[in-house]
Amino acid sequence: MPPLLTGIIASTLLTLNILFWCSLLFIFTFFKLIIPFRPFRQLVTALLNRIAENWISCNSGWMMLTQKMDWQINMPANLKRKGWYFVVSNHQSWVDILILQHVLNRKIPLLKFFLKQELIKVPVMGAAWWALDFPFMKRYSKSYLEKYPEKQGKDLETTQKACEKFRTMPTSVMNFLEGTR
Repeated sequence: MPPLLTGIIASTLLTLNILFWCSLLFIFTFFKLIIPFRPFRQLVTALLNRIAENWISCNSGWMMLTQKMDWQINMPANLKRKGWYFVVSNHQSWVDILILQHVLNRKIPLLKFFLKQELIKVPVMGAAWWALDFPFMKRYSKSYLEKYPEKQGKDLETTQKACEKFRTMPTSVMNFLEGTR
């Protein structure tokens, strides 16, 4: 198949996959927001994570349909879905996330990335990351922190709040090593 056609098909399948799974994600997120009963929210959070895992499986499907994927992957045999993991990787391109999700989906809990606050503005995806409890980090420049010293340590506070939330449900925290935090 010509590369242009492969790209068009892959992009179309990616877009349709995002729109389908995000629609489901947003419906259940609405109920999570309006019903403040903690056990119900935890149940919905687990359901949202399952929706995300299915979304990732469909991503794997369109990737296998449109690309030759000849990978050699070595992973420990003792990975558990009910454990807590800290996953580190280098970051070469946006595809890294899809690959990590493909390889680790349903072998460990859903990967949660610490994201730059600006990414919440990404159409559809920003809301999906928020619905899935991905922590958003605000980055402050050195000059900004000199002007507003009370903002010092806010990123650490955000990290602690996220980890507190992750305590109640097995989670895999993903970090790219070249990040600034």
